[in-house]
Amino acid sequence: MHDDDITLIHSPLERTHSADGHTLRIHIYRSPESNWTLEVEDELGTSTVWDESFDTDTAALEAALAALEIEGVHDFVTSAQQAAEQDEPALLQKLAQARAQSPSSPSGVRDMMLPLSNEELDDLDGFLLGLDAEESMTLDMLDGFMHALAIGPQTVMPSRWLPKVWGQAEGPLPPAESLDEANHWLGLLMRHFNSIVAGYEQNPPIIEPCWSSTRYGDDGELDDAETWAHGFIQAVELSRAAWQELLDDPGGQRWYQPIGLLGEDDFSADQDELTRTPAQRAALAEQIEDSLAHIHAFWLPPRQAVAEREHAQRMGRKVGRNEPCPCGGGNKFKKCCGAAAHLH
Repeated sequence: MHDDDITLIHSPLERTHSADGHTLRIHIYRSPESNWTLEVEDELGTSTVWDESFDTDTAALEAALAALEIEGVHDFVTSAQQAAEQDEPALLQKLAQARAQSPSSPSGVRDMMLPLSNEELDDLDGFLLGLDAEESMTLDMLDGFMHALAIGPQTVMPSRWLPKVWGQAEGPLPPAESLDEANHWLGLLMRHFNSIVAGYEQNPPIIEPCWSSTRYGDDGELDDAETWAHGFIQAVELSRAAWQELLDDPGGQRWYQPIGLLGEDDFSADQDELTRTPAQRAALAEQIEDSLAHIHAFWLPPRQAVAEREHAQRMGRKVGRNEPCPCGGGNKFKKCCGAAAHLH
């Protein structure tokens, strides 16, 4: 086979990442006989290809997310554009060209973010229900789980949360008869997650939690969000300490209450009284969309402050500690973002 005839296998973990006014595409791909290549492309088409390859696509995704979190998206993009004219290693350059030319390439970020159709949601629901694992998730539980991951205080790496979806102790791929089948289901799952994330990035956010409804005789059909809420809480438990600030805040407690009442395993007698009837539970479900909007907004300032501080501390290599802080706050660098624990 000629070097120019590379056939690429794309990971279903490919996704977009938006922050600091930039939207990046994370490409993860390999040839049939190679390890995974990681490439991050900005909105101008400038690509950064990692020199090292990865044994798994999960490791590649986590390397990308870690780099973007540590370096900051704006600095990452700026550095990539400054280095755009430098030569890449020959094989990685050919792989990047093959990704753009390969007929098996995905049609772009639009498809990666495309919400699942009703038929695809039904297919994914059926697959999850058919998993032979006591702790695997249903579709509505998965949706709640992903909403918490999308709006929570910190990024949770896929290697931590994907096994919980499938009810496995470890491993990002679902049980399947073939790798192609496993990647198909993982691809549907990641598209659903990407569409949730994309909704929160809109202004105003588009929030569309997905749960079932149940018919209760004379009461008619009522929303049933208990399983959805349980999924949300499972994601909170992955980083409970990071969520504690919201759980201790009076406003945060109000916003979290309908989710906690429906999804927590342990109720007090008073809490049990608030969820005794289907109508009460349906009324709580109606509050969840508003709660999600407030929880999402609650975490934006600390996320932005952390990003600002990390950016300024990186700039501090070029800024004297007695000079004005580059964040624009008006204080000296050493008394502002140069103070390691400072958030503003």
